[in-house]
Amino acid sequence: MQIITAGRTGPNRSVRFGGDAVLDDRGRSSVLGLAASMTRAVDTCGPETATRETAALLGAAGTIVVDDALRTLDVGGWAGSSPEEIDPVELGAWFADPCARPHGGESVVDFVDRVHSWRRGQAGPHDRCLVVAMPVAQALLCTDASRFFAHDVRPATLYTCADV
Repeated sequence: MQIITAGRTGPNRSVRFGGDAVLDDRGRSSVLGLAASMTRAVDTCGPETATRETAALLGAAGTIVVDDALRTLDVGGWAGSSPEEIDPVELGAWFADPCARPHGGESVVDFVDRVHSWRRGQAGPHDRCLVVAMPVAQALLCTDASRFFAHDVRPATLYTCADV
């Protein structure tokens, strides 16, 4: 499976949680640069604006599937906040415990389970090419929720994920 992270957005640049932002100029440019190295057509993307824009810039045809199961991590009340604007105790608890939900959204365990459940439910060939938000790529690349933060992903980058 090939996983492409959506291009950079304003919240990526300023390090903010959540939101549904559009690609910025650098994000569009990076995606167009990535398009030249593509060997497989994008067939599925997450529902966020940046993922759909990235898929379109990569030449995804009108048959692309926008799959809500590939939506990004719900960070609840932290959406739009920078790490400096969040109580450090809550932020530390969230990074230390994958079951924690101090923001009121999804826990990392619930999120990774949701994304892995989607992956297990995919029928047919596994030579898929997806465009997803960075947290979704992290979830697809990790073996379980305890390894979620071990995967550092970047905007507009292609990752290859072995089928499990």
